[in-house]
Amino acid sequence: MNRIKSLVFLFAAAILQTAPNLAAQEQVFNAKVPFEFFAGDRTMPAGEYRVSRHNAFLAIANREDFSSVLIVASGANSSSNGQAHLIFDRVNDLLFLRGLVSPDDSLDLAVSRTEKKATMDQRRLAKANLTVAKTTVAISGGQ
Repeated sequence: MNRIKSLVFLFAAAILQTAPNLAAQEQVFNAKVPFEFFAGDRTMPAGEYRVSRHNAFLAIANREDFSSVLIVASGANSSSNGQAHLIFDRVNDLLFLRGLVSPDDSLDLAVSRTEKKATMDQRRLAKANLTVAKTTVAISGGQ
């Protein structure tokens, strides 16, 4: 019984230690995306977006129709030169959100099932070189 109490105490202490760090890592940006795109496996319309980073999660919310998506992201090193922007991959004529670069650091998003399928379809149809282009969109804000 004492062992369980000790584990609960240690777990509670760990949560209390990390709580201030969790709040400090939230960043909010505004972006105007002039084209339809995929975020994860969800299609998002062109428009103005609120992009929030919460530790390893990226929340993307359309300000006009209130559609939103929450995506798990991984950190990456980047030199942003103080400019924040979203990174998109283009496969065929489809655009896929792949990352966020902020003045402090950057996040990479995993390749979605939809992007994998589009890439396989492109390979199958073209039977040639695969062309994946990067597209960026400037965003403002940040804390």
